[in-house]
Amino acid sequence: MARSFGRLGFPLTPSSIHGDRDPETGAIIPQGSANRLAVLERGYLEFLSDVEGTETPVGNHLRREMDRYVGVHLIAFSVSDAVGEADRLAGDGFRLQPTVNLRRTIEGADGADVEVAFTVVRAEFGSIPEGRIQTLTHHSPEHVWQRRYMARENGIVGLAEVVFSVADPVASAGRLAKFTGRSAIETETGMSVQLDRGKLTFFEPKDVPRKLGIQAMPEAPATVAIGLISHDLGKTREFMRAQGVHLAVDEPNRLIVEPDEALGSALIVYPAHEVPTLGNESP
Repeated sequence: MARSFGRLGFPLTPSSIHGDRDPETGAIIPQGSANRLAVLERGYLEFLSDVEGTETPVGNHLRREMDRYVGVHLIAFSVSDAVGEADRLAGDGFRLQPTVNLRRTIEGADGADVEVAFTVVRAEFGSIPEGRIQTLTHHSPEHVWQRRYMARENGIVGLAEVVFSVADPVASAGRLAKFTGRSAIETETGMSVQLDRGKLTFFEPKDVPRKLGIQAMPEAPATVAIGLISHDLGKTREFMRAQGVHLAVDEPNRLIVEPDEALGSALIVYPAHEVPTLGNESP
């Protein structure tokens, strides 16, 4: 993990273990998962692992899914009020797990231990076929987005897109549009859901090779690609070439890193001025 993404220019944060604070006692209850982050100026990529010796619903689900395939399993959306969002989602018919107040202890920018806090709303495992979908509120972003962990050498500064390979793009887009409180729109390149920052794109598996230059994963639905923003695509291209990274697509306004280079899901890199929106699509 660290070696693969380090080669792509993403330094990872140290591993930290998730816990949920008991509202009555204040005790931290282990959730069975730990993470490392590739921190970007806008968003981050999260690498989850189970915690040896724990038996929890989260840890057990994580192990089962990791046994299925290597790649992206979880998509998380950020909101300002996760508790209010949970009420909306339940009212819209989504089956949810109990809301959790996750805590992790990490090293702050000044070297002292600090606690990072999140309120997380998870869809019931298996209830959304596109994967593990959740929404959360960050309560301590200043400790998560530490500049010392941000990618610099590869020019990549943010998240832009999540691309799904699904049997029924219309149904999948409609489901995740409802989850995010947005609208699904049909475009020339497939179904899309526009978010405040970035978008979701939905293809049929048969269209993935033509649109992305890669083969769709045999497990469907699955996240086949993550879109990223580069402040200097030339710098990104030069970095990837110097590292010997194989690009499935190398175009003036788009680079695509092969899934095998990025732990199972392709990385699409766009220049900042070409970030795809519903009115500005890459072919």
